[in-house]
Amino acid sequence: MKTPRDQDWPTDGIEQVNTCPFCNSSHRTLAYGDVEDWAFGCAPGKWNYWDCTVCKCLYLDPRPTQSSIGLAYSTYYTHSNHQANSLLQLFKSRLRNECLSRLLGADIKLRMNLPKLFSRLLASISRRVVVPFGWVELANLPKGRFIDVGCGAGLTVGIAKQLGWDAMGLEVDPAAVNEAQKTGLNILEGTYEQLANYSGQFDCIMSSHVLEHVHDPLDMLTKIKAALKPGGLLLLTLPNSLSALRFYFGANWRGLEAPRHLAIPSQTYLIETLNGLGFTIDSKADNDLATAAESFRITRRDLTMNKRDVAMAKKLKIQPLTQPTGNDFIKFVCTSSLGKNA
Repeated sequence: MKTPRDQDWPTDGIEQVNTCPFCNSSHRTLAYGDVEDWAFGCAPGKWNYWDCTVCKCLYLDPRPTQSSIGLAYSTYYTHSNHQANSLLQLFKSRLRNECLSRLLGADIKLRMNLPKLFSRLLASISRRVVVPFGWVELANLPKGRFIDVGCGAGLTVGIAKQLGWDAMGLEVDPAAVNEAQKTGLNILEGTYEQLANYSGQFDCIMSSHVLEHVHDPLDMLTKIKAALKPGGLLLLTLPNSLSALRFYFGANWRGLEAPRHLAIPSQTYLIETLNGLGFTIDSKADNDLATAAESFRITRRDLTMNKRDVAMAKKLKIQPLTQPTGNDFIKFVCTSSLGKNA
């Protein structure tokens, strides 16, 4: 039985990329050919990734056009609301919120409101909870105006609102916007280009795994900088093209995700780019266990991760891969200059 992955991408929905989207160089070498959507199995086509020999960006050529790229997102993971549909899911959701309330020092609803006699047990469980990148900063920063660019169904927007931020989101997928708006969140439908309407208005902007999806990443970074107040923060995360895991797994690396990831910069070059825009960078540590396990899953051409994938990732972690060029996934807290916006 044929799957969407076995089909061809529409020929009128493809465009050539003659130069690197980050440094505009035409010098390159083929990194991986005939890559498919092994991450989600919902996007048609086979794709080629190229290594820019100047800035080390990894980019797609040819790539989907802006008008056709939506074909790749039919089952994308950020575009559902993850609401609990069973008693077990409801229990897990409230227990997680209980742990997040403890970890973030806030009242994250809906939670279980366990009495103090459970505090030792809760502390033990909380150590296993992974707090998404940026949430600790959102909990600890002085509260102001916040926007999550590419917010999906609004999970981080909802957390930011509960933490006391004047929070809103921006999302291109109408289905995800609809899901978020059902919960009462302030979510606008549209691309990052709408930031041009908010010059100097935000104290904090989140861009989590979005930059690698856009056709003009430098334009997006420029508009983010202009939308921040002087001294405002950008919470930015995305894959690193020079990740050691990338070279270990090759075309099976979880960070690749054809054809949604159009251009993946190196951590070093992205720092240079952000410095040039007037940001100072604080790079956070990255835990590569999850992406390693997903990469083992992709290697098996399976859409479901199993215990063996996790076990293999843990063994890989015991024997650390050398990462002289940065983390597997870039995680930056970027402070905008106090002077006039670039």
